[in-house]
Amino acid sequence: MLWIIIPILTTWLFSEFFQEKRGTSYGNAISNGAVMLFVGIDWMRYIIRSGSGKLLSADNITEMTVSALIILASIAIIILGIKGKKVVKYIGRVRESTYLMLMFTPIIYDVVDFSLGNIGLVIAFFPLFYLTIEVIDRILPNPKTYEIEKEEFSGKDGLGGLGGIGDFNPPPMGGGYGQEVFGAPQKGTGNPPPMPQQPLRQQKTGKF
Repeated sequence: MLWIIIPILTTWLFSEFFQEKRGTSYGNAISNGAVMLFVGIDWMRYIIRSGSGKLLSADNITEMTVSALIILASIAIIILGIKGKKVVKYIGRVRESTYLMLMFTPIIYDVVDFSLGNIGLVIAFFPLFYLTIEVIDRILPNPKTYEIEKEEFSGKDGLGGLGGIGDFNPPPMGGGYGQEVFGAPQKGTGNPPPMPQQPLRQQKTGKF
């Protein structure tokens, strides 16, 4: 079980305070969904292996149902993130996905009994967990990476916004590139002048 718990905790700590302190992005939500997908598959693998050669009990069937729901939820988060749906920023945040994986992994691995009382505790404890992490997020100073990314985005590093791409404002089409283009003077209006009309060649008439 620790091979699942330790990576979940490590990923959550780094993502929570270095990437999602101010909310999640589509890319982070997709990554969180991928982690959930892996965990759900591992849950299913453990349940099938532990019940190999034996009839599945009611608890095993319930655990398999929970695992299937986690897998479906992770696939939905990945698809919604790829499509750029805003709802994924709320349902795909690492805080919520981590809580589900941490709380249900001991239940799936039979360390904690799968009972209505424990499920009720998981549900009841979620608001306290969420608010506690939110308070810690607000108390802790922003990491240096936030300030660096902010400067890069605003263009204060001298390279321009959008991660170092300089601001480029080209002149309007047909203006600022010389006194004459296509044989006509330009006034910088942004609209190229019409092409000069060539006179139609008269048809020769006569008899051969």
